[in-house]
Amino acid sequence: MFTFGPEPLSELLPLLRTALEDAGEVTFSVPDPDVGEGLYAGEFGPAGRHRSLAVWADVAEVLGARLRTPRVLQGGRVQLTLQRLPPILREGDYGPASEFGRVDKLEDPWFLVGFVEALQRAKLSAGARILSVGVGAGRELDALALAYPGAVFEVVGIDLDESALNLARQRHPHWHFEVGDVNALAPELGRFDLIVALSVLQSRGVNLDVALRGLMKHHLNESGSLILGFPNSRYAGGEVRYGARMLNYRDPDLSLLLSDVALVRRHLHKHGFKVYVTGKYEVLVTGVPVKRPTIHP
Repeated sequence: MFTFGPEPLSELLPLLRTALEDAGEVTFSVPDPDVGEGLYAGEFGPAGRHRSLAVWADVAEVLGARLRTPRVLQGGRVQLTLQRLPPILREGDYGPASEFGRVDKLEDPWFLVGFVEALQRAKLSAGARILSVGVGAGRELDALALAYPGAVFEVVGIDLDESALNLARQRHPHWHFEVGDVNALAPELGRFDLIVALSVLQSRGVNLDVALRGLMKHHLNESGSLILGFPNSRYAGGEVRYGARMLNYRDPDLSLLLSDVALVRRHLHKHGFKVYVTGKYEVLVTGVPVKRPTIHP
């Protein structure tokens, strides 16, 4: 077990990375974060060089590891263990039995608070029509009851995976779910007061600009709002890991994420929407009409 004291983080990170690569797990002791309450990371306190538990959680995330439950030691110190996670998942199977299908975004505090707030910004009236593209098993739709307690809406969910849609039908039996492709949604779906598309418009095989224009032109009411989600994370071994990642890149690269968000923000501004950009592991772009916009292709 390593014992860390006054060393700067720049010395600890390479050492911990090497230990994880060699053994898959590393245990070390550090000054108790609770003893240094009120100090910033790197400042010295009664127990030594302070780092909060949140900093150590970030260290684990940067190194692709899980931070196990700390163990309190004598002398104002704690024992921490980092355990290497399996490789991050790439885009692929999104069915209900897949790793992605197991993820419940409403258990992410950042997403839960941000999505409920985004739904409230849409100022939906009872009976409003809502289209959820890439709805999956429909877990995120539970947030409607949090944003609008007791309100009744007409909800249509679209996804490519029939098995996921079956779970959505069980979860929300009063709403309608059907197989559909965001690239070519059926015109007979009609228009909606809110369109939600989470982690779908950046998917392989989807042209973001074309899909966005199609949704706005053919399926959004003139006074309707949009909530579009762009993933800024990947999943592995039961853990969410911050940062959009490009193929063959070890560390996050936000270039494509920022480009997509900028494109959407620019397009919504052009058509008279007030735009909010929020979130952490999923960046939410919420467009709320300032006035009744005229949608052009």
